Amino acid sequence: MLNKDLKLPALLPQVLTVDVTTLDNRLIDQSEVRTLLLRLRYRNYHHYLIIKFLVCTGLSLPELIHLKISDFNAERTIFKLKNGGRLQRRKIFLEPNLALELYRYSSEFSPTDYLFPGRYGKLRTRTVQKILKNASNLISREIHIPFLRDVIALDLFKKGFPVWEIQEFLGHRTTRSTKQRILLHIPVEERTDPRLFNRNKNQAA
Repeated sequence: MLNKDLKLPALLPQVLTVDVTTLDNRLIDQSEVRTLLLRLRYRNYHHYLIIKFLVCTGLSLPELIHLKISDFNAERTIFKLKNGGRLQRRKIFLEPNLALELYRYSSEFSPTDYLFPGRYGKLRTRTVQKILKNASNLISREIHIPFLRDVIALDLFKKGFPVWEIQEFLGHRTTRSTKQRILLHIPVEERTDPRLFNRNKNQAA
């Protein structure tokens, strides 16, 4: 049933990352992802990069607006999150194409402190909310940060990553929180399967 449908890989990648080119699940499909990013890129590159960054990292609003250039390593391939509010501090690896885009963006626009600066320093909460609302209008469905974090949780789970790795990636305090978010989007008939959260326990590289 569930296990056969998932077609889990024999070995998971050593570094957990989210790639927008493979993001496709019951919450959002690949055509919506492509349409959203394509339209954003031509309308406002800065907004495009913020939305793509959120889609690939699942950052909370406080984490996004407090993120600084100094939080990244030299290659922009990994960064440390320190200001997550209720979320845990953690390191996140970036998918190589996104890391390259960030490197080019920072080289061209030269942000000196915050990765995505606002007009007077860090981004305002209201500004990010407007960006998300505009993105929602482009594909006629609501896009908000909790939704994007659930998209990532479900995507990584369906790809076979164990819950504890997804928990660390998203900064949840416990695996119970992660499981609860995933269960919201699992068909009712599959929720009682005793193998649901054990099927990929030993697959992490």
